[in-house]
Amino acid sequence: MIMNRYGRAAWAHWREHLPGRYGMLPDPLAYFTRLGEKAERQAGELTDAMVLAGTPAGGETSEQRSRRLLAVQDEAEQVVLRELIRPSAAPSPDDAASARDLTVPSSPN
Repeated sequence: MIMNRYGRAAWAHWREHLPGRYGMLPDPLAYFTRLGEKAERQAGELTDAMVLAGTPAGGETSEQRSRRLLAVQDEAEQVVLRELIRPSAAPSPDDAASARDLTVPSSPN
């Protein structure tokens, strides 16, 4: 298994800030590998949706488009980081089930 950057970021965050939740995971490598894959997929999907929603009718230079797309990508990544990679310290009802079943937390979408 190869863990992507999202998985590595989540692993580091949980170990430092959520040691109790981290300790409940029977196989952290598998959990964070799958969580990273899910985060990467969601960031891409959110970026695509945001690009389509914010595409101007015309008159945009290639430099303006490039800056807009980078800003959209950054915003989408921040959403995913906040929701999946760096969850709050407050436990949710799904924590025990997620750790026990080794499932990646589901998103509201």
